[in-house]
Amino acid sequence: MANLNVKRTLQLLAGGALMLFASVSYAQYVWVDANGTKQYSDRPPPPGIPAKNIIKQPGGSAKAGEAPAVSAPGAVPATADDKVPPSLADREADYRKRAKAKEEADKKASTAAAGKARNKAACEGARTYKRTLEQGTRVTTTDKKGEESFMDDAKRASELARANKAIAEACK
Repeated sequence: MANLNVKRTLQLLAGGALMLFASVSYAQYVWVDANGTKQYSDRPPPPGIPAKNIIKQPGGSAKAGEAPAVSAPGAVPATADDKVPPSLADREADYRKRAKAKEEADKKASTAAAGKARNKAACEGARTYKRTLEQGTRVTTTDKKGEESFMDDAKRASELARANKAIAEACK
């Protein structure tokens, strides 16, 4: 039983040591504070720490006399090959631009579809009128006063020409 407790204690100590080393190795910045204590952090040291006290920082060790590169917390150090990712404002502007273009394309497609539907209806109406005129049955017309009269051959020919023109324009 005592042997089990010793074994368990050693396992806990080993696990704790591993966690300590893992957290220290994860630190990107190492510096010596004003009290002479080593500090480990994933954030840059406070502004009051001289450059000579900074032992480690991203991109290599600090050299004596050089000021550390200060960047926003969580920012990735830029190299010559890195491209700067777009900001939230740029992404929002791009989104709005794409949304506006899609809206305009949808509106244009809707207008085109409505125009096609009108042309189809006009085409069908003109063809029906042409068939009626070509059948030879007597066709009546109503004048402005509301009086009905039969269409004569000259009027029939002019209406047939008008129907043919409407078919040519609407039935493309």
